[in-house]
Formats: sequence, C-alpha cells, structure tokens
Amino acid sequence: MDHATPVLLLLVPATMLLSSLAGSAGVPVEPYSSQPTADELAFVAQWKSFLLGQGQAAKGRYVADLPFSFKCGERSSREWVRIETAHIESGDWQEDGTRTHVLTWKDPQTSLSCEMRLREFRGYPAFDWVVEVRNEGASDSGKVHDFWGIDTCWNATDGSMPILHRSVGSPGHEDDFQFRSEVMHNSMWDKRRRIPMDTPTNTRWGETHAYNLPNDRRSSAVWLPFFNYQTGGDGLITGLGWSGAWRAYFDHQGGGASTILAGVENLDTILHPGEAVRSTLNLALYWQGELMHGQNMFRRLVLDHFTPHIGGKPVEPPISGVVWGGIPSKEHLEIIEKIKEYQIPFDVYWFDAGWYGTGTVPSYTVFEGDWGPMAGDWRPNPNWHNGTLKPVSDAAKAAGMKFLVWVEPCRAIQGRPVTLEHPEYFLTGNADGKRRDGQTLLLDLGRADAFNWACEVVGGLIRDYGIDWYEEDFNLDPNPYLEAAADPGRWGMGEMRFIEGHFAFWDALLRRFPNLAILNCASGGRRIDLESISRGQPLWRSDYNCFPEATPESTQDQSYGIQHWLPVQGSMIRGWTIFDTYEARCALSPGQENAVVAKTREEWLQIKANVVQAKRCRKYFSGDYYPLTNQQRDPAGWTAYHLFLSGDAKHRMEQEGMLVALRRAKSDVTAMRFDLLTIDPAKRWTFEDYDSGRTWVVSGKDIREHGFEVVIPKRRDSRLIFYRPAS
Repeated sequence: MDHATPVLLLLVPATMLLSSLAGSAGVPVEPYSSQPTADELAFVAQWKSFLLGQGQAAKGRYVADLPFSFKCGERSSREWVRIETAHIESGDWQEDGTRTHVLTWKDPQTSLSCEMRLREFRGYPAFDWVVEVRNEGASDSGKVHDFWGIDTCWNATDGSMPILHRSVGSPGHEDDFQFRSEVMHNSMWDKRRRIPMDTPTNTRWGETHAYNLPNDRRSSAVWLPFFNYQTGGDGLITGLGWSGAWRAYFDHQGGGASTILAGVENLDTILHPGEAVRSTLNLALYWQGELMHGQNMFRRLVLDHFTPHIGGKPVEPPISGVVWGGIPSKEHLEIIEKIKEYQIPFDVYWFDAGWYGTGTVPSYTVFEGDWGPMAGDWRPNPNWHNGTLKPVSDAAKAAGMKFLVWVEPCRAIQGRPVTLEHPEYFLTGNADGKRRDGQTLLLDLGRADAFNWACEVVGGLIRDYGIDWYEEDFNLDPNPYLEAAADPGRWGMGEMRFIEGHFAFWDALLRRFPNLAILNCASGGRRIDLESISRGQPLWRSDYNCFPEATPESTQDQSYGIQHWLPVQGSMIRGWTIFDTYEARCALSPGQENAVVAKTREEWLQIKANVVQAKRCRKYFSGDYYPLTNQQRDPAGWTAYHLFLSGDAKHRMEQEGMLVALRRAKSDVTAMRFDLLTIDPAKRWTFEDYDSGRTWVVSGKDIREHGFEVVIPKRRDSRLIFYRPAS
C-alpha cells in the first residue's frame, strides 16, 4: 500500500479474490493495531527530552521551540518563553501511568508569567499540555491575544503530499461523524493548500452542505476537534480539549512542509492583576506505518486517559432503557414491572426530559406537552410525579438497574422561579440586557454564586433520588450570550470563565459523589472534546436520532465514522420506536439505548433480544477498530467493520473479535470477501454466527490468502460474527 494515500477499504463480490491477498502467507499480523512500536516511542521520547531541555529536536519535523505561542500587545511569547530559560519541575510517575512536568517563566517587561503543564503517558508515543498565562503585576496587562495552544510545523521526511484526516461533528445530520480524508494540494499544479476551521469558514461550509445551521461554536457542533495529519509513512494526531469556540489551521506550503495552528478562537483581553487565562488542552500522538494503526493508538489512549474512571477502572457504558420523563410515575412503575417480567437485563433505567416544573399538558415523547418552557425549574412535576422521583428510582434499583436522570442546568426560561429570585445568575443574550418573559437564558457559570446554585441543585437531585448516572444536556450555543455581556477590552473572558466554571462544576460533582457517572450531551454530540469526554461519556451522540425520519443507514454511517476516534459512545437508532434486529445492529455501540415503548409480548421480546445482543457486543468496542466498507448514504451499499481485542494483560482482554456486516435495502450484492487483518495465519480460528449459533473452524492462512466470505442472502439484513483462536 502506498503510505501517501488514505487507507484502502477492501471489498469485492465473493466470487472474486482480493488481489492484494494473493500469496500473502507472510503478511504481518495486525499492521493497524494499537500497539506502539519502539521507533514511535523513541521519536516522542526525543521530542519530550527536547522540550525539557535535555536533548535535540528532530531536525525539520516540528518547530524547534515550544509548541505553543501567544502575544501580549505586540510582544510575542517567543521572545521570552524559551526552552533554555524554563524553570522545570518534574513529577513522579502516577498510578494512572502519567507523569507531569511543570515549566514556568516570568517576563519583567510585561509582568506576565507563563506555565506549561506537560503530561506524558507511559507506553504511548504521545503527550499533552495546557498553558496558563497570568498577570503578576500591580496594574492591568496589555491585551493577550493570538493564544495558540498548538503552534508548530509537521513536515514530511521525504516531501510526501500530506493528507488531513478528520471527521464531521454532530450538526444533527445524516452525515454526522463522517470520516473525511483530504489531500493537501489545491490542484496537481498547485502543491499548496490551507484548510481552516474557524467560525466564518464553518458557517460557509454549513451553508454549502445545506445544513443551514446557526453559528454554533460548541466544541463538536461542526467538526470533531481531533485531526490526523498523514505525511507519507507516518503522521501526527492532534486533539483539543475546549468545550467552546476553537479554531485550527492546517497549512501545506508545498514539498511536504506544513504548519499547524490551533487554539481558543475568542480571546483578546487585558488581564487584571492576579488574573489568568488558559489555553486549550492540546494533544500530540505520533504514528508510523498504516493510518488505522494511528487511529487505534488514539482510541486506546482515549480509553486509558480521556475516559472517566471509577475506582481506577474506566466507567463501563451502560445498555439503557430510555423512558420519557413526562410519563407519570405510576406508568414508570408499570414499565419497570414489565422489564422485570420479561427479565430484560438493562444496566440503566434512563429517565429522560419532561419530568420537572409545573406543566399541565401531558407528554409521552419529546414532541408533546408543555415541558419545554419549564427549563430552570428542576423540581419533579407535582402533576406527574407527586413532587418526587424516589419511587421510580427505588423500583429501578430493586429491578437491578441503575438510575439515570436528564437535567439541563445551564439553560433556563425567563419566568421560572430562579430567574425571578436570582436574575443576576443568568445572561440574556440581548444587547440591551432586558429580560422578556419566555426567553431562553444562560446560567453564568463564571459567577461564584451561579456556580454554587448549580452545584446545590444538581447535587441535591443526585443525593435525594439516588441518581447513579447524571445526564447533562446543553441545548444552546453560549457564545452569543457571553459575547453580548463582554466588557470593552475583555473579549473572550466571559467564555473563558464559563468553560472553566463548567469543567469545575463537573469536577465538584465527581468529588462529592465519587461513584457518580456523567453522561455528556449537548444537543446530541456537540460537546465532544478531550476535556469534556474525560469527565462525561458522549452516549447520546446525535440528536438526529431523536426524529422518526432518522434512517438505519445514516446511523450505520455515523457509527462507522465516530469509531475512528472514540471507543466509548452511544446511540439510539430513531426516536421513541422499537427497532428490529437490523436496526439494532445499525446502532450497535458500547452504550446503546433502547426506547422502552413496547405494548405487545412480541415487542417486549424484541427489546430483550436487542439488549442481550448489545451486552454481548459491548466489550469489543474497547478493542481495535478495522473499517471494511461503507458507502455513505447509499441505499444500495453495505457497511462492514470488525473490532478486535488483542489479548493484552493490561486491559484484561482475551484475544477475540467481532465482525458486523449490514446489507442495505437496495443492495444487489449478496456476498463479500474481506481481509481480516487481525487473523494470524499461523493459527486456526473458530467463528460463531450469532443468529444461528453455528460455529466452524478455518485456518488463518486460508483467510489471509483468500479473504473471509460474508454471505447475506436477503436485502435489509445483517450478519454478526464472533471469532477467536481455536482451542
């Protein structure tokens, strides 16, 4: 395979052989796996040594300087924040496999100090960093601006044409999370290209693709903030942690030479004495060889270090039964009795929105009732729940389920009690600052009193109702509110304090309730970034699936794309319906949700079958991901992928895999052969068909030479196959 091109997706009709497999007995096992190589580790070790003043830079690969920059007035940090002048304190290795180095500087000319916290990860060719700038003087600083959390280059060793791999975010569209690979030239005659990701560019992109979205600047509303920049036989994955407006630029100047800039988009502010601002959280991961090897290392790194842990172990995403919160408690108790009667092994009883306030119009789905205007009044509705959620919580726990409750503390409707009692807690978004009855307000988490109110209200719900999973939604872009309230000369400071306040809010809840798990939602998956997913799992990844118009094929496409980056995420196929086996496999994810709306015995049994299947599949998503084929939004296509647990002792995994193949409703293709790269040709392998229970044994040599055949005789059908070394 030419390393200067994107990874090929291997698929052919079953009557043909994959030419790339001919004579492949010597094909290396797992060329795309998550296991780092010695060369990758050595490259990053050299880079870290250079940043700590202990070695040389890799000549010409990256900036031979610190990988960030900012300005104060006209003075660049490059003038005084230098490796040779850093005061460095290095910490010890921690139980979680990380070590942090703190680099500090002081500038007498501007009275600013700078701190870089550089974190390395044992066993990974990766490191991350956060930068803080503080005014140590007795008067206001000049304006701090152009704060680039990442400011470096990434140059090919051989002049290869770079390729930028990235994914769409979650605008709530069929194309959510589509994995895109873009060659960094304008044309064959013009070997340069610049790919910008900022608010103006994203707005034009949305209009071009007919999304017609507002200028939404939540962290993954348009693009996921993760990027893989491939340069010939290797590449650099970068990622950001910042739940607000960020910007990034990949600029290829030709000859394989590129610059990378990324950071907070909205910051141009003076700092008062003692005041500080921070950068995005910034990650760099180096890889060599095949593209999916880099992606799988990133997935594993996310699982180990950017996924919530309880008791030292990653929080296992639940297989959930989702029930609308506007349904009266009496009916919730009846549903729980049915779950017990049919012995459906849900992990979590998901108590969705609509349960709060004083509305009087019943709601059995998201599209009914008067629950919407109640936002901000986070008390159980006395008309549906007698002012308490405890009977439902107790019943769910007695049935062996944990209890999840949906809350949206940062949004309120003017007229709710708290907005009248404490108007100072909320921002209006209006230029005149005036409040209008019924308008949507933003809780200003940058204020200590508003922050304390949120902690008390949500903490009280968790305490009083035994909430195990706290789902936080966030259905507005905060930037218009924060910008309308900005002080002259302080652009971006409101957003800075709001985002810092939100991270601190989650941290406070997790300290108070150490066994609490957080479900991270923001109009679906519009708050996916390294900082946010470290605290809350994105288990409702797209609001596209709220609507009955959602298609199984689009959910396939979303799954295929997001799995390039995240081992932990969740989906429901379409809003408030029961899905059959084909649809359930379209939505397979480690945190799959099932709407509990069954009326007949057959429907209850279908839900049970979906849950049992999802629980059997869940563990494989923490393994390595191998995409096989996906024809985006094509009703005549197939989608297929496999996941493999490599059997390493650290993650307590046996060596085994899972293959999912889906034939769409208009596909004329009945069979395909795939190269299963995880198959060791020296072993024999046992395969199990989930639907029939049939098992068979095949030699690895035969599979690697001829491919593995998947036959799906019927349209709109699927195969689910497990495999492991034969005993």
